[in-house]
Amino acid sequence: MTKYRMLLAVLLALMVASLLAACSSAGSGDTEDDVTEEPAAEGGETDGGGEQTDTGCPLDNLEEGATIVFSGWGDETEQQVYRDSIERFNEVCPDVTVDYQPIPADFETKVKAAMAGGAAPDVFYVNDQLMTAFAPTDQLMPLDEYMDEAGVSRDSFVPSLLTIFTLEDQTYALPKDWGTLGLIYLPAAFEAAGIEEPTADWTWEDLETAAAAIAETGEYGGFCMGADWARFAPFAFGNGGGYTNDENTEATVNTAEVLEAAEFIAGMKESGALVTPADVGAGWCGEAIGKELVGMTYEGGWMVNFMRNDYGEVEWKAVELPAGPTGKADVIFTNGIGVNAATEYPRAAAAFAIFLTSPENQGEITKTGFAYSTHTSQIDLVVDENDKAIAQGGTFDLTRVAYWGPNTGKINDAVSKALERVFLGEQTVEESFAQAQEEIQGFLDE
Repeated sequence: MTKYRMLLAVLLALMVASLLAACSSAGSGDTEDDVTEEPAAEGGETDGGGEQTDTGCPLDNLEEGATIVFSGWGDETEQQVYRDSIERFNEVCPDVTVDYQPIPADFETKVKAAMAGGAAPDVFYVNDQLMTAFAPTDQLMPLDEYMDEAGVSRDSFVPSLLTIFTLEDQTYALPKDWGTLGLIYLPAAFEAAGIEEPTADWTWEDLETAAAAIAETGEYGGFCMGADWARFAPFAFGNGGGYTNDENTEATVNTAEVLEAAEFIAGMKESGALVTPADVGAGWCGEAIGKELVGMTYEGGWMVNFMRNDYGEVEWKAVELPAGPTGKADVIFTNGIGVNAATEYPRAAAAFAIFLTSPENQGEITKTGFAYSTHTSQIDLVVDENDKAIAQGGTFDLTRVAYWGPNTGKINDAVSKALERVFLGEQTVEESFAQAQEEIQGFLDE
C-alpha cells in the first residue's frame, strides 16, 4: 500500500466513523483517543489533543502595531465567512489589524506577481500550485515553531490534508477547510419531467436517463457540467481510473477506464442531456441551479451558504454521487493558510494563520455550511441535511484527495482542456486524451 493510499485510508476511516454517526451533534465531538497531553501555550490552553481552546490569542508578544494583509479568492459569500473570522480573531488578538484584500479572480497569477515584486500579502490562501511555487524557494514561512508555541499539533488535522502543505517534514500552510461533491438537484425539474427524484443508490445510467428526461421538458437543462477536471474526477475514479499512478510518476489519462468515463460524458453532451454553464447563460453550474436553469449538477457543500444567501426562495436538494461501473467515487478538495516569509510581522501573521485554522474558528465556519472542518474532532459538526449528503463522498472507497504531486495544477489544467476540446468538437475523446497523456507525462518527467 502506498503512502498516499495509507493516508487516504485514515481519512476514510475517520469519515465513516464520524459522519455516519451523530451528525446532528452541536458539540465539538472531541474524541476519547489516548494522546500525550501537550503543555499549554502561553497565549492559551490546549484540550489535551493538541488543539488550542479559545482562551486567548494563539501567540504572545506580538509585534507592536502589527498590520497584516490577508488575501484569498472566493465570491461574496466566502468573503463574508472570512470577514466574520477576522472579527473573531480580533476578539482574542485585539492589537493586530487585519487588512482583508480578497482577490476573486486570477488569484494564483496575481499572488505570484506580487511575490515577485515584493508586495505579496502577509497571509494568504495556499493551494498545491502556490505551495509548489513558494515553499521550495523559501517564500513561505514554516509554521512548526509557532505551532509548537501555540500548542497546535499536526495530529489534530485530518492526516491526508497535510500532505499538500508539507515539504521536508516542515509545515508551510495549515489546511483551512475541505469538501467533496454531491449531486445537487431541483425537485421541480423532476416533477416537470414526471420522474422520481435521485436516491443514494443511483448509477451513472440513472443520471443519464433523468438528465435526458429533464432536458426533453424544454423547461430546464438536464445535467450541468463544465469542461472541468474536478467534476470529471468522480467519473474517472468511479470507473477505476485516475489521472496519475499512485506514485504520481506516470500519466494514466489514456487508460481504458478514463477514456470510457470521458466517452460517457461526451455522449451526454452530444445527446443534449449535458449542458455547460455557458449553454444556459450561467457563470457556473451552482448559479444555474440557483437560477433554475438546470435540473442537476455536481457541486459541493458551498452550495448550502450560496443558495441560502442568494437564492433562498429556491427549493433544492442533494444526494451522494451516483455509482460508476467500479463503485462510488468522489474527490476531496483542500486549501491552506500560509504566511509570506518576508512578512514584517511574522508572529502576528502566524497567530492569524493558526487562529483561522483552529477548531474554534473552523467550528463556526462549519455551522455556516461553507466547508467542513479539517480537525478530526469536528467531523460530526455537519448538521444541514443537504450538506450531510454531500459529505458522504468522503466515505467512498474510490474517493481521492485532489493532489497528484507538485504538478497537480498542470495536470488538472490538461484534463480540463482535454474535456474542452471534446465539448467543442475539436477532437474525439481518444485524440484529446492522448494529447493530454503526452502533456501530463511531460510535466511528470520535468
